[in-house]
Amino acid sequence: MICPFCSLLCDADDLNEIQCDRRSSSLSLFELSQDTNKRLLPEADRLKSARESLRQAKRVLVAGRIASVATARAAIAFAAKFNATLDLAESGSVFRNVLAIQRVGIYSVSLAEARDHTDLFIVVGDDSIHQTVPRMPNALSRGASRKQTVLLLGTFSIAGVEVWRNAGFEVWSVQCDLNEVPKALSQWSKWSDDRKENTVQGTSMSGPLFHRLSNAGYTTVVWCSKNLPMEQADLWVERMIQWIAKRNEETRCAAIPWASFDGTFVQVCTWLTGFPGRVAFRNGAPEYDPQKFTYERWIEQTSMSRQVESVVVLIDETIAASSFFTPLEKQLLNCSTVIELTGNSELFPTSIAGLETGADMFRADQTLLAHVSPTSKREPFGKPASIWLQGLST
Repeated sequence: MICPFCSLLCDADDLNEIQCDRRSSSLSLFELSQDTNKRLLPEADRLKSARESLRQAKRVLVAGRIASVATARAAIAFAAKFNATLDLAESGSVFRNVLAIQRVGIYSVSLAEARDHTDLFIVVGDDSIHQTVPRMPNALSRGASRKQTVLLLGTFSIAGVEVWRNAGFEVWSVQCDLNEVPKALSQWSKWSDDRKENTVQGTSMSGPLFHRLSNAGYTTVVWCSKNLPMEQADLWVERMIQWIAKRNEETRCAAIPWASFDGTFVQVCTWLTGFPGRVAFRNGAPEYDPQKFTYERWIEQTSMSRQVESVVVLIDETIAASSFFTPLEKQLLNCSTVIELTGNSELFPTSIAGLETGADMFRADQTLLAHVSPTSKREPFGKPASIWLQGLST
């Protein structure tokens, strides 16, 4: 089974029994967001008004959070019909991996292969990765009987180290500047054949740790795109991928570049358009520009052309504590018509994929597509976003 909150394979028979803080808080938000006393206008009237806005619009943006294959397909078809700009990569985190992979390729690995064959994991980041993917250590561990080594590079606390140790790993933690990690690993590789003691970027890479790195038969490097705080993070990912490729000349080395739910949209958009997202449709054909066709750029241009009729279709079929748009972006969108397909929408209440309704979605390591059955026993108040999009397109 796939947990729709961690995006990991879960070994529990019942997802409702999983002790996961992130999942518990998300379920609480879900319960609070459900207002069974809502009274809506007839659906035909709501759709008629929204369709009229779309017909009059000169500029259309489709943005938000998509988790399911069905909604991704519907969003792309909708954008093609209305010649819309389509950008689902919130804060650009998923594109940090996408842009780097487009330039240099990648040696990637499935979660199952990494767990079964890796003897050394290099995990780059800080404690925030445990908030984003709380079950990652357990998903990567083969258990105490077949102990593996994990090298934590970044700013992990003592408590963060214990999370990995409790999952059954032998843990090494090196405090270092995340920006310097690819360079430090490249320098270490140049000197590793000589097996001599070195200091890399002020961090000791000598003795037992140096020996462990040199003798690893299968190394997997793990990072989470959402938890890379540096500017131009795609260049950081590119340098890391280049080190992994070089390492494969002597031994097996691979990457798990953790994504978010936007990864499902990226996969589907690539199938259907040839591009991973950030596209603008012209006469139904997609044009790709990862810098130009972002929702932030679209909003900036809209604020400068207030006389042009513009419509934003905001999709959110996930549980999220925060709004997709920032307060400033909301202010700039005051002159636009916003059609919300969200759980709290006053016109088009949208069910939550994988919780209220079943959904096909990719796991966040992008290696598994599976059907996630609904985990809530309550009847969904809203419809799936894909159904609303089809209704708006009619």
